Amino acid sequence: MSRPKSSKARRCPVCGRPMRKKGFTKAGAQRWKCDACRLSSTMQREDSARMAEFRAFIAWITGKRSMSEAAAGLGLKRREFARRIAWCWNVEPSLPPVLRVHRYVMADGTYVPYGWCLLIATGDDGRPLAMQWCSGETTMAYRRLFAGVERPGLLVCDGGQGCLTAAETRWKGIPVQRCLVHALRNTRVDLTNRPKSEAGRTLLELARRLTKVKSADEAAAWLTDLNRWHGKHGDYLKERTRAADDPVHARGRKWWWTHERLRRAYFRLVKLNRDGMLFAFCDPDATKDDGALPSTTNQLEGGVNAVVKRTLDHHRGLSEAHMRRCCEWTVYMLTKDPDPMSLITPEHWKTTSRKTIEDDGPEPGTMTDVQLPATGVDAYESGFGIRTGWAGRSH
Repeated sequence: MSRPKSSKARRCPVCGRPMRKKGFTKAGAQRWKCDACRLSSTMQREDSARMAEFRAFIAWITGKRSMSEAAAGLGLKRREFARRIAWCWNVEPSLPPVLRVHRYVMADGTYVPYGWCLLIATGDDGRPLAMQWCSGETTMAYRRLFAGVERPGLLVCDGGQGCLTAAETRWKGIPVQRCLVHALRNTRVDLTNRPKSEAGRTLLELARRLTKVKSADEAAAWLTDLNRWHGKHGDYLKERTRAADDPVHARGRKWWWTHERLRRAYFRLVKLNRDGMLFAFCDPDATKDDGALPSTTNQLEGGVNAVVKRTLDHHRGLSEAHMRRCCEWTVYMLTKDPDPMSLITPEHWKTTSRKTIEDDGPEPGTMTDVQLPATGVDAYESGFGIRTGWAGRSH
């Protein structure tokens, strides 16, 4: 009996390491074995039609083409394409295990429709290391995200309390770099883009220079300028307003700081510096002469989160379960050497839906007709929302 040609090397579904060929079974199937976890597998890939369907599914769900365009590429109608790939939704991607220690790890959450938040951690190569679904950026969610990641040299994040608490629990004493873009954004929220006072304009200019700091010398110069600012405007920060002078805004208070927003913006920067999170990226103990470390989460925001948002934008109208699977495959395909075909088992294509699947578009007259942003998240963050405004309406 002639033996079939063996397929390309597979990766172990348990530990992610490459498997080696281990002879053939009596039925002529190629046997694979993982030396790390001793797993043996004999899955054949003789169903070329199923593999072609799955490749078309991955190309469609992680790309920008519509379902009609993807179906036309296979010479099928939209409904027939949706019916053929119905089994593909059963395949759940899982990120490969982290096999090395990274110089730094970035962590952040991105909010998607149906009230979900997807936490993602990336390494020093910009590739995803772990992902975790949650309803909000809580400590428990970040603990699960960091569970399979070895202690890095530096953690770069937006400074959320859930992330900081989980990082301290998982990696006690780890240096943390607060994303300077987020620090600038918070300062701009307090001061606005056009502060009315000279103190506000000067502090905003200082905050805008944060992202340009690249070395320890530049960080020291920036802190010197911040101290000089306080020496000039310290008395201005201490000004108070008493209830007798402004009873309208008293709200039961006897007095309050006159320039409360300015104080908040200034002392936020002071606290970040005291906590060692403002310029941790240029600390010699963190860099260890191995090169510069990042001071922002731009690599994660633009390299992974933005890709997830764009993919969802191309596939509006997905159901909740399919939306989550779309995000998972998008993140998985950004890992190093993704091999989605290795995640398929014969059981996947045997479990197809008995109901006729016409399409996965929004149903008119329902809440899925327009994807709403997550609860408590503004339209800028989620990217999905109802646009309002004057559209030629007559009164």
